[in-house]
Amino acid sequence: MAERDGLNDAGGCAVDWSWLAGEEIAEMTSGLDVITFRFRSGQRFEVKALLWKGKPFLSFKPHERPAR
Repeated sequence: MAERDGLNDAGGCAVDWSWLAGEEIAEMTSGLDVITFRFRSGQRFEVKALLWKGKPFLSFKPHERPAR
């Protein structure tokens, strides 16, 4: 279970993946540091590779279930 600070029990970011169930990819684009999925429902999902304090990490947008 995620704490209020957004971290899970292992110290990683808490991400709600459940909204992806049943989505169909309509389009995908990518660059050097980002990949974006557009689903048939119109929802978008973006994954970025970034640095934080000199260490690599992934950023997810949205990181919570989006409003429909």
